[in-house]
Amino acid sequence: MDRRHFIGLLGAGAAGGAGLVARRVAGDDVEPAGTRVTEDVEPTARGQQRIIWSVDTPRPVAALTFDDGPDPEFTPRILDVLAEHDVRATFMVMTHNAIAHPRLLRRMVAEGHEVGGHGWNHLNLTELRYDQVYREVERGTRLVEDLAGVPIRVFRPPYGRFSQAAVQVLGQTERDLVVWSVTRGDLGWTEPRQIARHVLDETGPGDIIDLHDGIGRGTFNRDYKFAERLRRRREVELAALPRVLDGFRSNGLELATVSELLTVGGRSTA
Repeated sequence: MDRRHFIGLLGAGAAGGAGLVARRVAGDDVEPAGTRVTEDVEPTARGQQRIIWSVDTPRPVAALTFDDGPDPEFTPRILDVLAEHDVRATFMVMTHNAIAHPRLLRRMVAEGHEVGGHGWNHLNLTELRYDQVYREVERGTRLVEDLAGVPIRVFRPPYGRFSQAAVQVLGQTERDLVVWSVTRGDLGWTEPRQIARHVLDETGPGDIIDLHDGIGRGTFNRDYKFAERLRRRREVELAALPRVLDGFRSNGLELATVSELLTVGGRSTA
């Protein structure tokens, strides 16, 4: 059984609010582990939840996504590159950053990009109680929705990790839980050509690509070595982006937002 059919079965099982944890394919830095909080999950009486890594479609379309912004150091430059290549993407937005940089958030919307949720403070949802998950996921996403002035239909958990509580909270909304099927590749790569080659080789119809326009938890401690390491990685991703976009154009693969990809695959978010 291939990955996508396996994922489809998982998605069907998740409709009732089953607890699932995503395995990160080639994950990013995770902040030093703190004390794990025992999860106190309140029951959900209604709702359903789609969990999406990729979409089955014969059409040559993939979705491009960026996590952790808006960030004044990276988001404007990424938006410039996307505009130059006439590409629309989905930005999974941290609520903290949306509050701090509302003009960048509105620029995303004005230039035709999709806005998704990515938690209030980029916390690991598997380590939080239900009430904390609700604040991070639903209250935070509603605030981003108000600031952006557009409905938010997709949410990506920080680090790609989600819990029963996160599934239940999202199951009561019309938001899909979206992870990814392609990343930048090896975190040790320092050459843009390495990242570009990996993304181009790994991406096919229906894939969801995960890149970044911010530094996650590093946002709150920008002078720490951890944050500086993330910034260096983001710079390499940014330098690789024009190569990636040019390569997809040459290969005939179209890039779209997540919601557009879901519509192409017959799974409308409306």
